Amino acid sequence: MRSFDDYYYFYLVVKHGGFSAASEASQMTKSKLSRRILDLEHQFNITLIQRSTRHFKVTALGQAFYEECCKVIAQVECAENVLLQQKNEPQGLVKISCPSVMLQYQVRHLLSQFLKDYPRVEVELELTSRRVDVLHDDIDLALRTNFSVNEDANIVVRDVMQTTHCLVASPSLLQGHHIQLITELGDYPSVVLGTQKSQYAWHLHHRGRNESIEIPLQPRLKCNDLAGVYFAALDGLGIADLPYLTVEHDIASGKLIHILPEWCSNLGTVQLVYASRKGQHLVVEKLIQVLMTGLRALAQEQPGYLSPMNHPVPFSRP
Repeated sequence: MRSFDDYYYFYLVVKHGGFSAASEASQMTKSKLSRRILDLEHQFNITLIQRSTRHFKVTALGQAFYEECCKVIAQVECAENVLLQQKNEPQGLVKISCPSVMLQYQVRHLLSQFLKDYPRVEVELELTSRRVDVLHDDIDLALRTNFSVNEDANIVVRDVMQTTHCLVASPSLLQGHHIQLITELGDYPSVVLGTQKSQYAWHLHHRGRNESIEIPLQPRLKCNDLAGVYFAALDGLGIADLPYLTVEHDIASGKLIHILPEWCSNLGTVQLVYASRKGQHLVVEKLIQVLMTGLRALAQEQPGYLSPMNHPVPFSRP
């Protein structure tokens, strides 16, 4: 059997997209990495990487081998975790993905306090509304708001709470008109989240009746980040479907108008997503626990959420 190091070197080179990047990240020489992978290819008479001075491409066989190496590395990390569990203090690097709006309104203070409580923890934070693939994007923990059922058995999805959404528009867009009927929504342009969908629609749920309706859309503006949708609504470019917690103060101040308040425009499920493993680093396990507890407490205290037991949180404060 070959040395485990060879599998690890190959994993590093593919993960970082080249020998130079892998060398810089691992503090190992580029020549050593190249030589060990060449030896691996020669032993099995295969090609794992096609390379030249300007070209680096992983072959189909190399990609399949890389995915298996990822599993091996994950198992080694689980073995290390057994040793780390003996330590009282979480430590090490955790890579997190989170939408920028979620960081601002839900996660920021929890994450900041976590880092203050555990000074030996390091964080790499990717702010994106993109649906991150934790298996292939090298992310330990992804936070997201989901509107559909998860069907990937290879990841763990923890439902934390639900956020209520509402339709809002700038007074400059409505020009004094008060929308009273759903059919009037089509008289105004719309602003939506997501740029890759083939069809767009608002899914409205009546707060007092067991009634739902779907409104097809032809959006005027599409944005890949919720912040872009928010600012477009403020600028009067269209009606937008936004989480109530992001627009609560704008509605109160009159910067935005809450359209058809008897209808909830969407229900999003805040989720924690991570790879399905037999174990996790202690730092990841502790962070998951802190976020689950903190976010669910937030759902009990602030409007715009449904608690884990699905008891509605009022839209207006007493």
